[in-house]
Amino acid sequence: MPDKRQIKFNSERFVPGHYRIYNYRRTHKLSSLSDAYTSPYEYISVGEWKLDRNQNGELNLTIDSIVWPGENTNDASSKTIPISRCSEPCRAGELRQFQGDACCWVCTPCNETSIITGMEGQERCEPCPLGYWPTQNRTSCYKLEETSIEFFSALGIVPISLSILGNILTLYVVILFYQKRQTPIVKASGKELCFIMLGGIHLCYLMTFPIILRANLITCVIQRLGIGLAFSMMYAALLTKTNCIARIFESTKKQGKLRPQYISPRSQVVICSCLISVQLLLSLLWVAFERPSVEMIAYDRLVILKCHMNKHSFLFSLIYNVLLVIICTVYAVRTRKVPENFNETKFIGFTCYTTCILW
Repeated sequence: MPDKRQIKFNSERFVPGHYRIYNYRRTHKLSSLSDAYTSPYEYISVGEWKLDRNQNGELNLTIDSIVWPGENTNDASSKTIPISRCSEPCRAGELRQFQGDACCWVCTPCNETSIITGMEGQERCEPCPLGYWPTQNRTSCYKLEETSIEFFSALGIVPISLSILGNILTLYVVILFYQKRQTPIVKASGKELCFIMLGGIHLCYLMTFPIILRANLITCVIQRLGIGLAFSMMYAALLTKTNCIARIFESTKKQGKLRPQYISPRSQVVICSCLISVQLLLSLLWVAFERPSVEMIAYDRLVILKCHMNKHSFLFSLIYNVLLVIICTVYAVRTRKVPENFNETKFIGFTCYTTCILW
């Protein structure tokens, strides 16, 4: 029967398309030797595509009638329709990068702290501001909760308990020294320098609290000044004491046996105060040139507040204390053979040796 379909040309002198869609599939099984010369496969029409009157493409396709390769035709649930596309949709947090074609792209993951912004086809990775984190669909950012060490948590109770215990023991020694200040033993040990040393130990224990407290400008300034000052109070007093003992016993070896200068309690306090003031001045200069501030560290969806402190400048601020310890160690070695009545130099030497090893 002849095809009565008319062929027409449009204004651009093209023939409107009309395509019939066929499914090439097995239609019957081979039952005899004579069927071996007959192909069991045929083209079966399953739909068509054509242009309508408005020049719009119209697809009529019976998907259920299509038989795919390897498909069990008796089980409709086993049908697996292949996907006809060159790129899979990107997951949340992935950026589409087109490869010279508007239909094909490569999915590139953004940083875990970034979101996807921009119009379709012009997406880009935009990092969230500090202190914010992307939502689950990676389209916006939400503010993270600021955290700090709680006083009654495991991380807070241990150092606070040790600090309180150390302060109590130090305060007990201060009271004991004050009550026995007129005894020969306390006078010979240099009670003024001992009080300065105990004050440094007390300040060292107290520094636990500004370190654990929620970081702010005040606690940051206290950390800058207090840590170096506590060490300098202890080791400046030790240095003054060992220097005094060394000068006394070196003068006894001379024939004139002149009394060395600046060994009175007042002179010792002045010398020790001058040594401490050097560290205080260096700490103030550090505060002036590198202003204390609070910085936020986003880690694992948490914001941790901490005092901004350059590690190199922090180590530089302790160089003076290291110098005090080294000089004190030298004097401790020089005075290790003093008489038994002044055997405290052995304990001072042990303290300096262990400090050098730990630092």
